[in-house]
Amino acid sequence: MVFTSITQIEIYFSSLLERLHIAPENLEGINHGLKPTHIATAAALAVGTLIYRTFSYPQKLSHISHVPAWQWFWSVIRGETNLDRTKKFMLPRLHESGGLVSHWGQFGWEVVLINPELAKAILRKPDVYPKSTSISDLHPETLVHRFLGHSNLVLANGEDWKRRRRIANPAFHRSMPVKAFSQLTANVFQQIDKSEGAPIDVGPLLQSFTLDAIGLVGFGFDFNAILTPDNEWVHTYNYVANNLLEFPFIFFPILDTHLRFLFPKRQDKHKALTKLNDLFDLIIKNKREAIEKKALNKEENEKDLLTLLIESGRGEDDANEPLDDEELRSELVLFFFAGHDTTANALASTLYFLATHKEVQAKARKEAEDVLGDEPRDSWPSVNELKEMTYITCVLKEAARLANPASGIIEREVTEDTNLGGYIVPKGSLLNIDILGVHHNPDYWSDPETFNPDRFKEGGEMDSQTSAAAYLPFGAGTRQCIAGMNFSIAEQRVALSGILRKYEVSLPENSEHKDGLKFSNHLFLLQPKNLKIIFKRRY
Repeated sequence: MVFTSITQIEIYFSSLLERLHIAPENLEGINHGLKPTHIATAAALAVGTLIYRTFSYPQKLSHISHVPAWQWFWSVIRGETNLDRTKKFMLPRLHESGGLVSHWGQFGWEVVLINPELAKAILRKPDVYPKSTSISDLHPETLVHRFLGHSNLVLANGEDWKRRRRIANPAFHRSMPVKAFSQLTANVFQQIDKSEGAPIDVGPLLQSFTLDAIGLVGFGFDFNAILTPDNEWVHTYNYVANNLLEFPFIFFPILDTHLRFLFPKRQDKHKALTKLNDLFDLIIKNKREAIEKKALNKEENEKDLLTLLIESGRGEDDANEPLDDEELRSELVLFFFAGHDTTANALASTLYFLATHKEVQAKARKEAEDVLGDEPRDSWPSVNELKEMTYITCVLKEAARLANPASGIIEREVTEDTNLGGYIVPKGSLLNIDILGVHHNPDYWSDPETFNPDRFKEGGEMDSQTSAAAYLPFGAGTRQCIAGMNFSIAEQRVALSGILRKYEVSLPENSEHKDGLKFSNHLFLLQPKNLKIIFKRRY
């Protein structure tokens, strides 16, 4: 037997414990009469079998090109990035197995697509290729499950997803809080000006910016992360979010449940999450009461997402049944999970490309001044003015093509034997898309490693693509990330237009990024590493 999923590993481990007469809930039994040798024996047997079966490639996928598990794990252990693995393992296999490559992923062996046409095929058929339930099926006591909940707009399938989508769609389309984004960008300026021209590590600053944005836009809570980055709630959120996807606990969830007692620091993170969830629950309770009392007084497009979700779910028909408090919390946490780090990393990468391409920076600045004026004072865009920033949008899109923060999608499950690219993918297999591989695919992008925003102008290379799935920063099809498209792009355009008008950006002379953008070894995100930028004031 070969393990093809984390679920199988958990089942195996649990059955092993039963055969050894060790109840999982009593694994802390060193203090209850259980001998340490029992635990050592169980752990050794489980780990040994796990390693063997993990590194064995499933026979049912033997006809598909694959990356040996040990090579993939060694790359992770060495600290290589997702983009490193895409270029090292995936793109060289581009024309093997019809554009399919298999490797060991978070939840077992998965078949990964780097061909846009194949990607489009699965994204357009959510009923045939539903979202995998691997995350939902995680033990409810894992940190990830306790944070994300059992279901949300991204994880749900079928009627549950359709209901959530019906409620969420009006909320996402009614809200475009550019005033909030503008005020937060002004707060960023305060922090930049404190540097007095010295290089600034933009990662933490932009993380604070996007955290404040999601807090205010998501449910009207001000983390005040930009101006007071060390306050209690910022620390609590970051402590949970930054450790949510720790390598051993993600790949081996049993460490986060039955064996959590061995990891005191992991226990501390669970305590922090309890505190954070209590805050979210209190905010939801107070928001419901304020809506009932009609105590809210905001412009429609400036209302926070929580308010709009509650209002959208107040229909009388069953199809528009309101979200309960737990469902609301799951959607709001999803908003954090999907939009915090990703937007911050996207903005950081964009600043790098502007700093290293002065002609692009000058052209983008001219557009910002054409739309907002060139007077030596801060000026903020309206919703309509954001739509006029076509070149700035091209810059953001090209930065996302080269350095998309998300490297893949939520896995899809194959519900029937399927022919993809001339190769049969067996029922029950997990499918994923290597977004970075698609974006760097030389069959679809000319000179794919070159930064060229003109690819996305009207009549440019993107318009001539034979597949719309050649560009997937927010996915595609009916499961496309609508919140990301609306909020993240608007947030980035407000911030970037303001920065371009007020500052010239450049790299320090001794920048470690002089020869190319370097990334941290984050397991799932592409995150610029220690990126320092010089902001020179223009007024």
